Amino acid sequence: MKEIIKRSQIRLNTEKKQLKSELIQYLTNCSYHKDSRDIQIIDLKYITDLDKVYAGSGFYIILCNKDIDQNLCSLVIDKYKAIYRGHSFFTRKRLKSHLFNTAYKAERKDNEPNYKVCLKFEDKTEGINIDSEPYSAMYWKVIIHKMNKSNQLIREQMELAFDEVYGRPIKSREIINYQKT
Repeated sequence: MKEIIKRSQIRLNTEKKQLKSELIQYLTNCSYHKDSRDIQIIDLKYITDLDKVYAGSGFYIILCNKDIDQNLCSLVIDKYKAIYRGHSFFTRKRLKSHLFNTAYKAERKDNEPNYKVCLKFEDKTEGINIDSEPYSAMYWKVIIHKMNKSNQLIREQMELAFDEVYGRPIKSREIINYQKT
């Protein structure tokens, strides 16, 4: 059994390196100036704006116009700078948990994901509400890479590829416990 596991880990690590390399190339060639078949770009202000957001599996980037010290991420679109990136099987719900957290908690059904780690600006407060002060004074944009039929491993490699191309956004504070390749 040990040999099977060892050989499988080697094959898996090789495949992850190849996937990450391909995703780096993909991100390097992406244009974030308009929607495409694979990319959705949406300005968010009200919770109803989420109705336009892709609901399926994807990788997302949250941008805002607030300059946050020590944000080394280089992705800037129309004066909006990336402050967070993540992935989810349910992209719309995940974005709701980050940006309209009170509504997400109030409306979440028992069979829906209970996201505990969300975009954070204040200590001990997970998630924000961009339709309330002080966040309603800011402008918000999300970019979604539609990744239908992708699995968690693929989306995690997308996070690593993004970080390599643009630098990790300041509010993406998670400890990555999947192996970097």
